[in-house]
Amino acid sequence: MKYFQLILGILVGLTIGYFVTLKINKIPIITKEINLLNYEKHEGGGNFTNPLLECVGVQDDESLGQLDISTPELTDLTASMEKKHKLEIMSVYLRDLNNGPWIGVNQGEEFIGGSLLKVPMLISYYKLAENDSSILKKVIEYKEKAVDNTQYYSPSKQIEVGKKYTVEELLKYMTYYSDNNAAYLLSQNIDPKEFDNVFIALGLGEPDINKPYKVNTKTYAGFFRILFNASYLSKSSSEKVLELLSQSEFNRGLQGLIPKSLVVSHKFGIRSDGDVNQLHDCGIVYYPGHPYLLCIMSRGGTFDSMAASISEVSEYIYNKISKTYPVFNSKN
Repeated sequence: MKYFQLILGILVGLTIGYFVTLKINKIPIITKEINLLNYEKHEGGGNFTNPLLECVGVQDDESLGQLDISTPELTDLTASMEKKHKLEIMSVYLRDLNNGPWIGVNQGEEFIGGSLLKVPMLISYYKLAENDSSILKKVIEYKEKAVDNTQYYSPSKQIEVGKKYTVEELLKYMTYYSDNNAAYLLSQNIDPKEFDNVFIALGLGEPDINKPYKVNTKTYAGFFRILFNASYLSKSSSEKVLELLSQSEFNRGLQGLIPKSLVVSHKFGIRSDGDVNQLHDCGIVYYPGHPYLLCIMSRGGTFDSMAASISEVSEYIYNKISKTYPVFNSKN
């Protein structure tokens, strides 16, 4: 029980995203980064995934290629957000998912993950379901409220005391509405080793359950990379998890200022320690033919100011790629 209570402590937070059906065409984009990078080759064929086939080393320069975003430019953008929105710090990690190159600013800075940890919980259950699909149909009764589910950005739905839910339904509540009590029930009904295995697969070792889990943008982006590359779960399971993450109802952060017709599979995390707030949003933006992974973490502002800063960085990057590859005529 102690383990699950500690896991719940790092799961608490909010989820963001929404779903619009959109077929993604996998057209490679040549991107670059400082120093030696891995050019990735993918098999294609998925709506949400693009399984990795191989990596080839290539020499690169100072910008993310045809996106025309350089490290100095991203550094200046991040600094301007910190000043404008009175943030203590912002970290940004941007990766081209078709080819692999990335750039980042403050990507080694650690933040408290909070609700971001619901993603490895989601992955854990779908890993189990690959060997026994009945796990998703298991019925769990919500007997009593485990934690206060009051959230700064209130979800439209929560599980109700006295009702029974399948694991699959609880996973949806945890993902769509970031329901903390759904996360608690799920944590009580899984072997802790299954949760740990997701971290181990990324080379992170077992998480320390005796303190709040700290993570940086580059490390956390790894959860989305193993989903996009279908390198931990099967392709069908990876597709399902990313589809679920694309249906979350919260539409601030990464999605706030980009077209509503654009599919984004992502996770929002929120944390408040005394008078220091943290807000994070990480995920995959499925720009047609040119999907990219964007992870932004922030600390020290109000929740609304941090959400605004994340939206503005996301919009800036979207505008860069949309100028090179125009698809949408308006933000609707």
